[in-house]
Amino acid sequence: MSAVTWQFVGDMGDREKGVVVLLSRWLISAKKRYFYIKLFTYTLVIVLLPILIISLVLYRNTTSVMQSELRTSNEMYLKQTVDSMEMIVKQIGTSFKQTVLSGAIREFEAFPLGSYYETLDGGYRDEDLRELYLYVNSKSNAQWYLNNLKESNEFIHSVYFFDHNKHIVLTGSTNYTFDDFYDDTWSLSTDGIRAYPTISELREAKQLDGTRKLVLPIVYMSASLSDSYVVINLDAEMIYSTVFRKLIRDGNHAFFVLSAGGKLMFYDRQYAISEQMSGDPNVLRLIAEQGQSSFEAEMLGKQWLVTNMSSELLGWTFINGILVNNIYKSVNNTKNLILFTALLLVAASGVLVFITSRNIYNPIRHLLSFVKNKSYEGEGTATNHKVFGELKVIRSSLMEAYELQVSLQTRLKESMPAYKKMYVHSLLRPNRFTLEEIDERLRFLGLGFNLDHIGLFVITLTEITDPEADVERIKMNKLRIEDMIEAMIPAGRNRIVMELIEDRFIVMINCHQAQMTDIFALAERVAHDIRQMIGIGCTIGIGNHSRTVCELQRAYAEAKEAQRHRVISGNSDVIYIGDVRLENIPLLVYPKEKEAALNNFILNGEMKEALGMFTEFAKDLKEQQRKVDFRQLQQAFIRLLGSLVETAASLRLDIESVLRRKTNLYEVLLKKKELKEIEEWFADIIGDFTTYIGQAYEEKNNKYVKQAIRLLEQTYCDNISLAQISERLQLSPSYFSRLFKEHTGQSFSEYVMTARVESGKRLLLESNLLIKDIGERIGYPKTNYFIKVFKEHTGLTPGEYRKMHGLEEFATE
Repeated sequence: MSAVTWQFVGDMGDREKGVVVLLSRWLISAKKRYFYIKLFTYTLVIVLLPILIISLVLYRNTTSVMQSELRTSNEMYLKQTVDSMEMIVKQIGTSFKQTVLSGAIREFEAFPLGSYYETLDGGYRDEDLRELYLYVNSKSNAQWYLNNLKESNEFIHSVYFFDHNKHIVLTGSTNYTFDDFYDDTWSLSTDGIRAYPTISELREAKQLDGTRKLVLPIVYMSASLSDSYVVINLDAEMIYSTVFRKLIRDGNHAFFVLSAGGKLMFYDRQYAISEQMSGDPNVLRLIAEQGQSSFEAEMLGKQWLVTNMSSELLGWTFINGILVNNIYKSVNNTKNLILFTALLLVAASGVLVFITSRNIYNPIRHLLSFVKNKSYEGEGTATNHKVFGELKVIRSSLMEAYELQVSLQTRLKESMPAYKKMYVHSLLRPNRFTLEEIDERLRFLGLGFNLDHIGLFVITLTEITDPEADVERIKMNKLRIEDMIEAMIPAGRNRIVMELIEDRFIVMINCHQAQMTDIFALAERVAHDIRQMIGIGCTIGIGNHSRTVCELQRAYAEAKEAQRHRVISGNSDVIYIGDVRLENIPLLVYPKEKEAALNNFILNGEMKEALGMFTEFAKDLKEQQRKVDFRQLQQAFIRLLGSLVETAASLRLDIESVLRRKTNLYEVLLKKKELKEIEEWFADIIGDFTTYIGQAYEEKNNKYVKQAIRLLEQTYCDNISLAQISERLQLSPSYFSRLFKEHTGQSFSEYVMTARVESGKRLLLESNLLIKDIGERIGYPKTNYFIKVFKEHTGLTPGEYRKMHGLEEFATE
């Protein structure tokens, strides 16, 4: 205050002085807070106007907005449901087209004489067997594709192929005649079906065990233009629970589906309102009049918002109803609440906006800047946006990042088995992984496996007792093998068990060197159980113990090498590399193919070819003599000698007696100390052995031919055949025919014809019989045919032959 003022106050009394001081302090405070008061006033005005306007708009339009939102929401959910159902049907249609395009269904349906083969019963004619095999194979292919069609979609319960030409029903596993088909609730006729595919009404399909299953049939025309067709039965309960259950809420909501014929199909069975509404003629009339739209109407004594939508693909009508009375009542309460809230906001907004706006906006601004920098890096700083827009941008970015992460996680989970197999395979081959990298990758793949002390064995499937097993059965058996091995390994042991490549399994177990006996015992049990329980033979090779994971390549190579020694180990199913490998000596490559060819030449008595093949066999071994020990070469020749002994045994011969060797052949071979000496000795044995077999075959064959000629001399005038002669000699007709021609230079029929003509010549010259009688005697009852055959062999007719020899009086033909 100025001096004058203080002077004026000093002239007043005490009471007046107090009032003046208080007023002065208030004016000073108001002057200092002028900015805050102005900001508060402006904020109140700015906040109050939108709130008042919004309150008035909401007051007038809340009902219509709520109704619009309800309609939009209902239509959206209903559209999603229709789209989901149409997508299922389209996916099934695509699978059906792929099945038809495969050609298997078309080939089976158009198979010639298919109806005939379906009616065959009892024994089959030889001429039918080939075509019957092709027909059965065609049917098997068709069933395989039908089964694939069934497995292509989780909603497919069963697939029927009705072949009216063959009068059968074909499923993915077997076939039935129309009369024997267990699902007799399905009509075998296509009457009433005008287009394909046709979605039929819901029906209860009878199952093979006599129970009934609610299904939705879809009928497709078969591959050809016949009246055969394919019925795909969808699991109605699964469709209901997967597609429609989300629309089921409470008694204030109704949902149901009507077929093209107006039949009630899917509906809310929990609440009776859906069934009541679908049976109300007034409701159905309103739905028919309104078409595909949302509308409000009084139904069953209450006000409902009804949304209906039709599917042209399915031919169905989807109806969803919501009771709106309670909703509008809630809306009125909401309007009152809005007005009250607006008053509170008017009172509090000034304080809250000024105090909190900066603190609230700063984090948003920083977050938005981060999002835009990541999305548009290098394009400069993003401009400011309204909070609503900024929050939307942030939310959209976060949603995209989340969806991308979920998608990648899903793909990773689905690909995990393949990644596991690929990585284990890479560990068994040369690689540059460090122990840290291997440990990290094993943990990531979920393979709880230590990096040190590992026992490894390889299982290779060698023989399958059921050669007709289909691909699915074979795959299931391999999964059973993996599960069986897993179950045999103690629970506390870390292990990796998987099919590494086709028909080859790898088993790795953490164990110490002293525990390798447990690995041997486990391998024996695995080989036994696979053969006994699954019916598949296998060979198991066991490598040496690996101290670290870096030695797995060596152990894997040893396991495979052990399997190659199966013959040496006595055809055992389980072979340990330590039992068959010669320490510090390279492995000899034995020419198994040349051994087999050599024995084959010996069996046929072909000495020249046998000696040539032995030369190639010995050459393969000599090429390895610089890198292998002489003992291995000697063992290879011992193995060859054993195969010669087996060949002799297959012919029921004693090789030492045949070769007239008094000393044991194995003893003689073991005494040979030079490769050249062994080769010469073997060449002599092979030559003598092959010569003996060839001579034995020659003598045996000569005996058969001589016996055949004697029989022909006795019976050539009769109607004798090659089959009759071969049967008497106890030989196959084809073998006897080849043998006869090799020794006589003529076929059987040519020889018989020549013998008859020669006999006819004698009778023409030595008798006065008529030509007709001579032809009958030598086996030609038809004179014309006898004259024709005689002329083909001699160039003359029988009469000309007699005239040529001066017998003109008997030359009459």
